[in-house]
Amino acid sequence: MRPRPRLLVTGPHGQSERMCGRLREIGIEPVEVPAVTILPPDSYEELDRAIATLDRFDWVLVTSQNAVAAMFERVAVVAAGRPLPRLHWAAIGPGTAEALRLRGVNSVWIPTRYLSEAVGAELPAVAGERVLRIRSELASTAPAELLRERGIEVDEVVAYRILEAPPASRQRLRDAVEAGVDGVLFTSASTVRGLLRLADETGLADELRRLPIVVIGPVTASAVESAGLRPRIVADVHSIDGIVNVLRERGISHADITPA
Repeated sequence: MRPRPRLLVTGPHGQSERMCGRLREIGIEPVEVPAVTILPPDSYEELDRAIATLDRFDWVLVTSQNAVAAMFERVAVVAAGRPLPRLHWAAIGPGTAEALRLRGVNSVWIPTRYLSEAVGAELPAVAGERVLRIRSELASTAPAELLRERGIEVDEVVAYRILEAPPASRQRLRDAVEAGVDGVLFTSASTVRGLLRLADETGLADELRRLPIVVIGPVTASAVESAGLRPRIVADVHSIDGIVNVLRERGISHADITPA
């Protein structure tokens, strides 16, 4: 084992700085291999229409930090100079809530568990209220279905697309594996699918499948298990801090690496 274990970080390019910094603080060397790329939607028409008519809604539910960024980029185009109407705001977890706060949204509700299904069950909206859900094209529809079962109206708008296994990451993966890595970190189901596809495309699937797997939470763990693998570490708190805390306690080891 190297003095500083090396962990593959699979988040989108330009969005893993905080994660990488926290890993370095606890003695882990992050190796960035983006398994996904964030792209704009096929059309901004639906998102722009929703932003222009925000006063029709009681709640805005944002599913990720990428959704926050995409929404407020269009706010600057569609509603430049106009204050946002008074709304209730909800986020999937603390990272997304912080992204909203950085854009001036100071009161943000988050669920007790940072899962989309928990949002559908716990959101304190009442029957007859209207929710605007800002999401990616790959996001689960389960929260909207749960809310509708509660008598809540939901409009869903795609704010961005996710390209899994970006070709530019193939050589980065080859270089990382050649230099040696001690584990893989996944923060979403799409990063799991993306990295495994990159591994197949580069002939490195066997090498990667032997590595310990760290995941941010149960949804990502389920994606790992669907691929025939077993995550070694699942963060109890589904956030960057949750991952860092569990890695500080347990470290990265090649123990317990078995197929699911």
